[in-house]
Order: sequence, then structure tokens, then C-alpha cells
Amino acid sequence: MADEDGTWSSGDKPTDDDASQSSEVPNAEFRMELWDSLPGGKAVIGVEQQGEFVWIASRQHVSEQARDEFVEQLTRIVREGLWVQNWPGR
Repeated sequence: MADEDGTWSSGDKPTDDDASQSSEVPNAEFRMELWDSLPGGKAVIGVEQQGEFVWIASRQHVSEQARDEFVEQLTRIVREGLWVQNWPGR
């Protein structure tokens, strides 16, 4: 599992074989909402709830195409077991 800083602990990084051998597909939902503006001029703010991670992005900094591609890639990363959230009961 990845540490809080996004780095993998030794021996914990999953391999392609690990993801393909797992019969259970990781369950998490990623969404990105585009807002007209965010506090402090921020480009993106992440909001985590159990089973869901929502990115709130400024339309000034993120296009709809970028949003769609970002969500697609995050979904792929989770599906392949490369990002695992430690939500209770999962």
C-alpha cells in the first residue's frame, strides 16, 4: 500500500500479476466537478468520503476534456489495483 506521501513501502507495491490474479475488483468512485472558482484561486481541491473521492476543479484551470481523461485514468489505476484506499471494511 502507498504511504501517505504517495511512495510505496518496500515489498508492498503490487505487480501486474497481483492485479490480474485478484478476483475482486477494487471498489472506489472518482468524480471531478468543475466549478467556476475555488477559494484562494486554487486549481483543484480533493474531497474524500468513504468509497468516493471527489476532485473539485476550477474551470479556469481544468477543461472538460482534461477532467474526463483524469477520471478515466484514476478509474483505470484503481481497477488495476495500483491505488488502494484504506476505507474501513474494504
